[in-house]
Amino acid sequence: MAPAGYDAALLHTHSLAERVRTELSGILASGTGRLAELVVITELLQSAKRGDNPEIVPAPRQRAGVVRRR
Repeated sequence: MAPAGYDAALLHTHSLAERVRTELSGILASGTGRLAELVVITELLQSAKRGDNPEIVPAPRQRAGVVRRR
């Protein structure tokens, strides 16, 4: 079981595209959407730490800071 908004957060986090954020803003702006986004970002950062696409780390880290401040 994943938190509500997990699929939207997964799509947004893997693309970090403004259009995705705009289209899914209703989901991502909710409390569960923010939680889901942080879960996905954490998963992505853990994967990068294991060596999977380490070059992407700066973007999700920056996004995590934005999400936490909301």
